[in-house]
Parts: sequence; C-alpha cells; structure tokens
Amino acid sequence: MGVEHLREMDKQLIGEIWTSDESWRNLVYLCDDLGHRFAGSQREHEAAAFLRDRMLAYGLDNVRLEAFPMASWERGPCHLTVVSPLQRALPSIAMPYCPSATLEADVVDVGEGELPDFERLAEQIPGKVVLTDAETNRPGERKSHRTDKFTWAIERGAVACLFINQNPGQLHITGSLSPRNPAGSGAADREAAIPGIGLSYETGQALRRLAQRGSVRIRLETRNRTFESVSYNVVGEITGTGYPHEIVLVGGHYDGHDISQGAGDNGAGTVVGLEAGRALGRLKGQLRRTVRVICFGAEELGLLGAWHHAALHAGPGSAQRFRFVLNLDGAGRGAGGQEQLTVSGLPELVAYFSAVARALPYDLVIRNELHSHSDHFPFAVRGIPNATLASRDSTAGMVGRGWGHTEADTLDKVWLRSLQMAAVLAARLVLRVSQDDGFPGRQRDQDEVRQQLADAGLLERVQQAGRFPPV
Repeated sequence: MGVEHLREMDKQLIGEIWTSDESWRNLVYLCDDLGHRFAGSQREHEAAAFLRDRMLAYGLDNVRLEAFPMASWERGPCHLTVVSPLQRALPSIAMPYCPSATLEADVVDVGEGELPDFERLAEQIPGKVVLTDAETNRPGERKSHRTDKFTWAIERGAVACLFINQNPGQLHITGSLSPRNPAGSGAADREAAIPGIGLSYETGQALRRLAQRGSVRIRLETRNRTFESVSYNVVGEITGTGYPHEIVLVGGHYDGHDISQGAGDNGAGTVVGLEAGRALGRLKGQLRRTVRVICFGAEELGLLGAWHHAALHAGPGSAQRFRFVLNLDGAGRGAGGQEQLTVSGLPELVAYFSAVARALPYDLVIRNELHSHSDHFPFAVRGIPNATLASRDSTAGMVGRGWGHTEADTLDKVWLRSLQMAAVLAARLVLRVSQDDGFPGRQRDQDEVRQQLADAGLLERVQQAGRFPPV
C-alpha cells in the first residue's frame, strides 16, 4: 500500500475521532450511570449490553457477547482493631476474594515487601499478620506485584496480610488476591487462602509507627462471599478484504473494582478501543486484515475474559490466526500526549514501532518487557505478538497505581482530549499492522515462550496455574 493512500486513511481516522465527543459520552455512561462494573455483577452485565449496543450502532460485523463462567465476590463488613499496646479501631477494607475470617494475631512489618524482606523475616512470619506496602513502583519502574507479596506471605505461614496504599489521601488500596487453588476455577478454588486487607497510607503509617515501638496485636473480623457467576467479553469486527482469517485484536477491559468508578482503570481504555473501532469501521472494505474490537470482562479478577478468548480462538485447531494484539489497559488517562507502548519480550517489534512512530510522526515511548498483569498475557503465553498501550502521565509523581484501585479512580481525572489522542494513536497503529504485508511480528513456538517466561521469572507460577503450556 502506498504511503499517500495510508495518509489519506489516517486523515479519515483522525478527523472522525478529533471532531467527535462520542468517547467521552460513552465514558460518562459507564462511570456515572453504571458505576463500578465489578466482574460478575449486574452492573458489569449492564455495561456489556451497553458496549454491545454501541458496536452495533457503529456498524461493526459479528457483534456478540461471549459468555464465560467465573467466580465473583461480594464484600461484607470488615473490622480491624488494634488490641495491644493500645485499643483502637482502624478503617480497612477486604480485598476481592478475601475469605470470611475472625482472628487475633501479632503483626510483623515487612516494609516494602520485596522478596529479600520476606526472606529476612521468614522466622518471624508464621502465625503472624504481615504488614506490607502495596505496589511501590514509580512510573516506568517494574517492582513486585501485590499478588507476589501475598503469595510470599502465605508460603511463610502468615495468617493474614495488610496492604498499605503508598499515596496519601485516606484512600484504601484494593486488588484481587491470589486463589487458594490456582489450577481450579470454582468459587472454592478461587477464594484466597488467608485474608488480604487494604489500608490507606495514613492508617498504614500509624500502624507501622506502633510496630516500631514494640509488639502490636490486632483483631480482624471480616465477612465476604465468593460465588459462581458469569461475565462477558464484548466482541465486534471490521472484516478484512484480503486476509479475513488474520486477526488484529484491539481493546481493553471494562470491568472495575467495586469501590470506585474505574474511570482510568480501565473505563478510559475501554472507550478508547471502542472509539478506535468506530473510526476504523468507516474504512470498512479497505482494511486488508480483520480488526477485532474487544472489551474484556473480569480482568481485575485474574484476566479471565482474556484467558477465555485466547483459549477459544487461539488454539491449534482454530481457522483464525492472531497477527497482533494491542491491549489498551491504561490508555486515555491523564492529559494525553504521553503514551507508552510496551511489547512483551519482542525486540523486532521495538524496531518496527519505533519506525512507525517516526513516520506518523508521534513521540511514543516504546519499552520491551514481559509481565503477567494485564490482558495481553494470555496471548503472550501462546506466542502471539502483542503490546500494551498506556498513558504515562495520569499519576505523575505518585507511587504504584496512583489513583487506580482506590476510591479516587473517578471520571474527573480523565479528559476528552486524552481519550481522543489515545484513540487516534491506537487506530493508526492498528491500521498499519492490518495493512503492512511486511509486519515483522511472528508467533513464537512453545520452547521460545517457555524461555521468555523463565527469563521473566514467570514460568513456575504460570505452570502451577495450569496456564502453560496452553491448552
């Protein structure tokens, strides 16, 4: 395809997105009208129906809801009380898949909660409640995930784990807990082995100061419910004219945590993908390969929608072939214009997208790192070329997830221009992968993927969960 023709298609995409507030109106409905969209809840189901109806209105092909069974969770009361050296109730919340429990135990503070911290204090942890920072990475850094710390606490005999938000503001941190049985899928398997509790920065620091003075004992009472439910992926397509069996997948998850609107994580990414699909739909009949627009369900509870879609459509007997997956977890947040593309251990794609960015032209940061904490990963373990597009400036100066996974992940922190800029960029990237016969991405075989996972320190955990080799 000639450069001039590609530029004309670019102009159509940019003009369509830049002159419309459709993405903002969609986000307002998801956040203000529906709210949290917790996986398996009625609100998530209503969001799925809304997103399906928008795809139909935009003229996408093969629009459908893709149902899959899952274990959902419902929070009840949570009471955390210091009983020694003083008596004081502390505000706290149970984290998703936290079991019901009543316990009393001493606290051991593992600080940042990296693996050396757990190893250093291993003899003190059995029978204790671990106090640890939640994620401590700053923008652009990669440090241990909440689920890593939770697993290390369980392995060393802790009876509960308290996570401290790293950003001030009296905001409780949340996030799903590792399952009791990683290879299982039912409610009993998915519930965590021990309680995991989210604390605000201020509450955590107060508890930490007490621990520095000597022994601290707490009492925890929490009542929650894990139950069988269903979630949905929302899927629509723009059928390719040259190679319709080759799929370029684009989209992000639409579910969120039950304590907030989930505007940045990931309502923004959801509507960015929807808007890119709306604009690309205007080019129907001109795209060489099929563009599949997807809104994943149940990402926050373990990438469940992405695992389901990858297993359903990327298996050995599938007539389709995934050419590329563009995950939009975090796209469209903040002021816009500072997007980052992270490819999963694929150096040939770093060079490719660097050249694309120069040609657009667009100042795009490109990183190369395989991690397991978003919807790209089920495709990565199948060797499918993939990347995640996210905005870097939504929480500048903050630690960990910033506003994400707290009560403050609200609509006022997203702007129309940021949604438009991310949607334009996503659409232009997808356009090029669809049209470019010379796209260098290739599917890795299982031996190559095994080595990638081992190099990233992920192989053992993925195997324990029965996710590799993929079925």
